[in-house]
Amino acid sequence: MKAPKLRELKEAILNVFSKRFTTKYPFVTYEAPEVFRGKPVYNVELCVGCGACAQVCPAKAIELKDYLEKGIRILTVRYTDCIYCGQCQEKCIVEGGIVLTNDYITASLERSDDTNYNTVEKKLVKCERCGTVIATVDHLKWLVKRLGPYTYGHPNLMLIRQSELRIDSPKIQPREIVRREDHFELLCPKCRQLVVVEDAFK
Repeated sequence: MKAPKLRELKEAILNVFSKRFTTKYPFVTYEAPEVFRGKPVYNVELCVGCGACAQVCPAKAIELKDYLEKGIRILTVRYTDCIYCGQCQEKCIVEGGIVLTNDYITASLERSDDTNYNTVEKKLVKCERCGTVIATVDHLKWLVKRLGPYTYGHPNLMLIRQSELRIDSPKIQPREIVRREDHFELLCPKCRQLVVVEDAFK
């Protein structure tokens, strides 16, 4: 075996007698700097459940699921897949619905542990004719707030503005005949077009 080079030997000796500079984690918690990009966390108050974060996530770490029978949408961030790129925070339409924190600890003994994911739940608004998902309640309320007086140019938003969302929803009863009162229902774009065209040309 060849003798080590003098430079390497010198470095080894210096390192033996020099002060330790490694952190004492996990015995002492490491304080991450302010600009550190750690675990993304939903702000339940600000998030509107639009799903923009799930669409832009390159690692597909954010899952969006609509449970039609319960009338809810659940967004879930899986930290086991997240690459902490910050796209979800950057593309969030409400600027704060999801933010990257300084929390970096993802180690856990259980896969189902809460440290492995973060979720937010939002109530859905469904078309009263066909049952298609239109958006979440909070998303439509956010649009109403943003549009102000222009809200009255859109039938769905006008209804929400006037009645604070009739989302305890009437039972969906599809029917073939379009009536004039259908204008005053929460409708998906397809059904809204059908109602407008049928009413105008019949």
